[in-house]
Amino acid sequence: MMISFSGLAPEVAEAMCTPMHLILPSGPPSSPRLQCSNPGALYLGSISAVLDPSILKEHDIHHLVQVLDVPWLPASEQDGYECYRLDILDLESQDLKPHLEDAVEDIDSALRRGRNVLVHCQQGVSRSAAIVIAYLIRKRGMSFDSAITFVRQRRPCIKPNSGFVRCLREWERQWIPHPACTPTVFERSCPVVNHTTLISSLF
Repeated sequence: MMISFSGLAPEVAEAMCTPMHLILPSGPPSSPRLQCSNPGALYLGSISAVLDPSILKEHDIHHLVQVLDVPWLPASEQDGYECYRLDILDLESQDLKPHLEDAVEDIDSALRRGRNVLVHCQQGVSRSAAIVIAYLIRKRGMSFDSAITFVRQRRPCIKPNSGFVRCLREWERQWIPHPACTPTVFERSCPVVNHTTLISSLF
């Protein structure tokens, strides 16, 4: 099915045509919550990034978090990747919360081991974005509003569905009882990268 870009802001349309974006760079941790010397990088994207092994190789990605409801996987352990799969539909009625703790811990464990991680779904807009936001809330101490803004600055096309948003706000209340309105030390230390020059489009 063709994706229509009619009515979309140019930066959103461009982001949807870009396989993946860097959310957190590798290197010394900016957050005191991440107790490791050299964590890996965190990327967010669509299935297009996984369908082109050269992209994964270029960015040294070996750990995949695949948020897909398909009977097949575009990449697997047989291809040399560490894979964590979540069978989640992009529906407002989908209960995301039972999946969050294990998914967040998987991402955190891989990053602590210095592995570069790609979280992807079909389009890199709703499901995978929700998982990355949950990670930032749980492990980097961000509020929901700060986390979604942080991710959207790096991948402008993200838009978790309304059911996921409700779930993430509950998740926020679970881990951050009184979300701060000001940026955290971690947020201030992570400037926005020019996503248009980071990873070239496949389209």
